[in-house]
Formats: sequence, C-alpha cells, structure tokens
Amino acid sequence: MELKSKKKRKIVYILGYSLFILFWIIVICLSLELFERLRWKHIEKTNKFVRIRKGELLIKEWDNGAEESVHYGEGKNIFVPQQLLIGEPWCYAEPDPLEMWSYRFSIYFTETEPFQSSFCDIYNIHQFCMEINQNNSDLIFSPIKEPLEAIPHISEYKTIIEQIPKSKFEVGLAFLWDENIKGESYQFFFCPIYNTSNHYSYYVFVHPQKGKNEGINPILKKLAINDLWDINYFSYIPHINSTEMPFRINNFGFRDRDFKVPKEEGVFRILCIGASTTEEGISNQETYPKFLEQELKKHFGDNRIEVFNCGVSGMVLKKHCAKLPDYLYLQPDLVILYEGINNVVYEVFQKAFDNTLLTTRIAFLLSHFVRKQMRAFISYPEDRIKLYIDRFIMNYIDYLCKVFFLKNIDVCISSIGVPYRDKLNSEDRDYYDFYYEKEWGYPHSTFQQYCEVMKLFNEILKEYCKKNSILYIPVEENIPASTKYFGDICHMRQEGIKLKAQIMAETLIPYLEKRLGLVNSSTVSSE
Repeated sequence: MELKSKKKRKIVYILGYSLFILFWIIVICLSLELFERLRWKHIEKTNKFVRIRKGELLIKEWDNGAEESVHYGEGKNIFVPQQLLIGEPWCYAEPDPLEMWSYRFSIYFTETEPFQSSFCDIYNIHQFCMEINQNNSDLIFSPIKEPLEAIPHISEYKTIIEQIPKSKFEVGLAFLWDENIKGESYQFFFCPIYNTSNHYSYYVFVHPQKGKNEGINPILKKLAINDLWDINYFSYIPHINSTEMPFRINNFGFRDRDFKVPKEEGVFRILCIGASTTEEGISNQETYPKFLEQELKKHFGDNRIEVFNCGVSGMVLKKHCAKLPDYLYLQPDLVILYEGINNVVYEVFQKAFDNTLLTTRIAFLLSHFVRKQMRAFISYPEDRIKLYIDRFIMNYIDYLCKVFFLKNIDVCISSIGVPYRDKLNSEDRDYYDFYYEKEWGYPHSTFQQYCEVMKLFNEILKEYCKKNSILYIPVEENIPASTKYFGDICHMRQEGIKLKAQIMAETLIPYLEKRLGLVNSSTVSSE
C-alpha cells in the first residue's frame, strides 16, 4: 500500500510540475505576443513616416519640409477618356485591333514556350481548329490544347460561329468577331488555314475582352479600377487621363507620350519595361524613363534617342512574356528591364510558405511574435528560394533576352534598389517593417527576409548578365538605403527616381556611344 501511495504521489508531483511549467510557458508566450502587439501599436502611433502615410502628419514633415507625395498607386482614383485631338503632334491614333491581334498571333505561331502558355493564360485564350462548309453547316469545331469538357461556353461558341455570315469566311482573311455571352463580352479571332470554293478551315482563338482580370497584390485590389484597366495589372485602356494627378495613358496603353509606329528613320528607341517601380513618378514627365531620356539627350545633344515608360503596376515576368508581341510591335532598339519585386514577394515567398509545415504556417498566421521575431529560426532554405527564383523569374528573363537578341534588339538588366534593413536607422527600419507587414508580406515573409532574398536575387541577376554578356546596370549598388530615396520597400521618391535615372544614364552612355557610332572604340562591360 505504501509503495502504491508513493507512486501516486510521484505521478501527482510530475503532473503538478508539468502543469506549472505549462502554465508559465503559456504566460510567457502570451506576454511575448502582447509585447509584440503593443510594440506594433506604438510604431503605428509614433512613427513619423507611418503617421504621414495615414494622413496624420503633413507630407512636408517627411524630410526637409519638401512638398512631395508618397507614391504607391495613389491618385489613380478617377479616370476619364481624353478629349482626343487625333492629328495633333502629341496625339496619335490607337492601333487597329485587327492589326494588333494579327501581329500578336503572328508571334504566337512562330514562338514556343514559355510564351505560348503565358500568352494564352493571361488573355484567357481558348484555341480551336474549325472546318465548315460553304453553307455554314457540318461544323467541325475541335479544341487544340485543352479537353473539350474543360472549356466553358463551348456550345455558345459553336452557335455564334454558325451564325456568322459566310461572306466573312469567303475572303480568306483574318478577322475579329465580338459577341456577348451571358453578360460578358468575348472576342473571336479567326485566322485562315486554307480555303476552297466550298470549304473553309480556320484557327479560332476565343477570349473574354477583359482577359482573366486577376490581381496579384491583394492591397492593389483596393485601388480604384474604374475605367483604368483593359486587363487588371497587365494593360491600361489607351488614352485615359487621371483627374487627380498628371497620369496620362498613351495610344498603346502605357504611361507616356504617344508612340509613333512605325518609328521615324534614324530614331533610337529604348523601352523601359517593368512594373510600378518603372511606372512611378508624380507626373508622366517625372518618371525614371523620362529623366533618363533627358540625361541622354543632354549628353548626345539631339532628339534621335527616345525613351519610353512601359511600366505597368502589378506586372510579373510571366506577364511580360505574354506582352512580348506588344513590345516587339513598338520597334525598340534597346530594352531596359527593371523587374522582379512582385515575383519575389507574391510568387517566390508564397510558394516557399505553401511548402512549409502546416503547424509553422498556422503560427505565422496567428502570432505577431512568431511572425516577426522567430523568422530567423524558421527561415526558408536558400536552395529552395533559388529554385523558385529560377522558376518564376530567371526562366522568363532568359527567354525574353533570347527573343530580343534574335530580333536584333539589345537588352540591359538593372539590379533592383533595396533599402536594406541593416543599413537603416531605427525609425526608418520600423516604418519599413510596419508597411511591409501591412501591404506586402503577411503572412509569408518579413521585411528582413525580403532584403535577404532581394540581395540574393540581385546577385543572381549580376551573374546572369556576366555569363551572357548582357549590359548590367548597378542601381542597387549605388542607391543608399534611406527614406530620402525610398517611399516604401521598393517604390522611390523623386530623389530616388532621379538618382536611378542618373545611374542608368552613366552606364548606358558608353554603350550608346559605341552603338550609335560616335566613338571609334569603347568597352562596354556587363560588370
């Protein structure tokens, strides 16, 4: 009996101590969580830059009393069609839809992956082969790349085609046909394969007029999109003006002056492609492509160099791949690529997060303390991050570069400016931490992780340029980490935009002198 009693007491002691330890573990965890949440609230209430972003302080308090806004899609609230003056020197007509789609599909037929899948995915295109006799009966309508059951509205497609006048097919030319299906506008592009006197054979490409219209950044979805997007975060509607800031869309759907196609003889045309970090600026004339154009014209002293802003908010490399025909149509001589941030934040990190243990993901979702303070102990493996960078970014960059080179279009790649966390003072660091969590990284990453992965990505870009003899622009290496230059983790204030353009100009001038034949010899290095 005494032995049994001792065993019971021992079990009770063990259970008691275990519960005591568990109780204090819970208390400590809750205290740490409470501390982190209170610290976050303190940052929100006291950090100067956070308060400016929230409208509690005037923007002139940012630094030196400068009057300037912070950019992140701000001001794009109300857009109205321009009062067009086609024929005026500054205003050119929008491209003919049939001509543009014919050109896009001419590229589609000559290119392979990853272009074809990207193109069809972004525009939400379904492909068919159609054969029909002269009386528009006995229609054979078969999908090319998808199973029949996977294609929506297939019966409606067949009905629409049967009702198209046979005169459209008799000519044997490509044509467009617009129809409304269940309240949504669809476009059919017919491309002839072969025609006889009583038999027509066509490729048919069907897509909704607005593409997929899926955003990437959930924060971006909060921005007004009334009458702005042709396809969300891929293409703007041409000739649209903002009523609240100098934001004008040109005849090809980019934030710049109108394109003239074909370009004038002797013109050297540069396209700056990217996302909002290319598009950004307080006016159309105060973006990095425009500052770059000013620097180049100042150096070369003539107007034969054109630099166009082809940045579109929310873009990723897959979308640039789908937009390849549009870039080629504009007849560039040089393409500057400043891109990859959206891919890193919304694809690389998201994929790494999705492949993390379920318990870890739940902890990141629920706990401020774990999400912000424990990342160093629960980090993503570097080899996995490299794998995702290669899959979501470098594969597309490599493809675009190869296509441009085959078309005799030069490419240069810029590193991405980053306000590296370890180079910031405490107030700046708290500000970037706060807004990265609020607008970018929840729950898959922190600002510190963003800085680490962007540093790795910039190293990969530099090595890629060196390996492939591509001109490399060292933006990252020459823009200081400071709120003087960065409005958030990647978007720049006007000082940063001007500095970025200056760095690019200094790198490009030796290349352009050689390319334009203005010097006898010049060394252009990818370093």
